[in-house]
This record gives sequence, C-alpha cells and structure tokens, in this order.
Amino acid sequence: MTRRVLVFILLFATVAVAGWYYARERGGGLAAAFGRPVPYSQEAFTAWLREDPANREGFREFSQFLAEKDVSGVVPDWQLLRTDANLRRPCERPQFLLPPRSKWNNIVPPLELLRDWVIPELGKLEVISSYRTQQFNSCIGGASRSKHLGFHALDLIAPEQQDKREMFRRLCALQSDLGPGKRMGLGAYFRLDIPGKAGRFHIDTNGYRSWGYSYDAESSGCRLFR
Repeated sequence: MTRRVLVFILLFATVAVAGWYYARERGGGLAAAFGRPVPYSQEAFTAWLREDPANREGFREFSQFLAEKDVSGVVPDWQLLRTDANLRRPCERPQFLLPPRSKWNNIVPPLELLRDWVIPELGKLEVISSYRTQQFNSCIGGASRSKHLGFHALDLIAPEQQDKREMFRRLCALQSDLGPGKRMGLGAYFRLDIPGKAGRFHIDTNGYRSWGYSYDAESSGCRLFR
C-alpha cells in the first residue's frame, strides 16, 4: 500500500470521526453527518412523503381526519406514523406507516386523554411508537394482544421531565384520580429504582390497568406510590 493511499485513508477516517462527533452533539449520527436524514426524524418523514404520492395523499387525509376530530396537533401529526423508534432490535421495519383507515377512529380517545389530562400534567410529549403490523410487533417483542395492533395505543416520552420516578408518580396519580371510567392503561418500559431521565411509557384507553418493565402488574411502578 502506497504512502499516498495511507494518507488518504487516514484523512477519510479523521473526517468520518469528526462528522460523527459533530452529528452526535447535534442529536444525529453518521447518517446526519453525511447528509442522510436521522431515522424517525421529521426530516426522514419529509423524505418518506417525497418517495410516493400515495404517502402524501394518505397523510393529507389523515391530518384532515384528526382536525375534524379536534385532535390535530395534540402531538405532532407526523409522529403518529412512527412505527417504533427503538433501533435495538434488528427487525425489518418501515420508519413510517399509515394505519388502515378503518383504524383511525381508535386513536382519537387516547389523543383526547393526552390533550385534556396528560399534557397539562407533563408538558410536551413525543410519540415513539404507534401503529404496528402483527409481523413487526412480534419481531420487536410486543405483546401478542398489543393495543398498538389496532392503533389504540401510543408509546411516548416527555422531554421536559427530567426524573422518571417523579414523572411516573404523577402519571399514576393522574390515573388514580381519573378512575376506571376513563379506562386509562398505563405502562412503563423502564426501572423506577434506577435513577435517570424520564423514560418511555405507554398510554391507551382500553382498560384501567398498569404494568411495568416485565409487562405485568407486579412490575408496575404505580405499586410504589400506593
């Protein structure tokens, strides 16, 4: 290998590392550093819209539906098409997926719950996961009867909350105050006994219940606050 080639390789590696560091500080990765959208980002969603006129038309109709139901903008409408922004499992996945029209009504009650109760308590919310196909849900280890399959549920984070224990205490108190009538399902996918920033949680309106990291009531963080 010639000296010129070695110099070129070293230069390329230096640029790549510098790009990765810069992109990491800006919230991206190598994809962001080299001009490709960060997966699941709004930029990636814009690229998804450009890929196919059917994507654009479908999202336009979905946004209009949300507006008619008075739930547009409760969370950014485009985030409701995120499949699951957890990249730890090597599953074949579309980043964005428009649920079948027959299921659109199912997401209205959870959005109303977020609008009227959860957001006033926690502030801004970001959707991490919404509708899933059966195949994708199985691959990522979702429950066989997951409410995501019917577009009844959302997994979320609350960026303004810095203490996940305190955040979940407030969610549990809210669920208790609302009572069984609101049918609020509440799940946490993190350990409350491990300090750290606020983690990912689940909201649906398909039954008054709570669960934790082991997907059962015994691990529910709400048991700590009774």
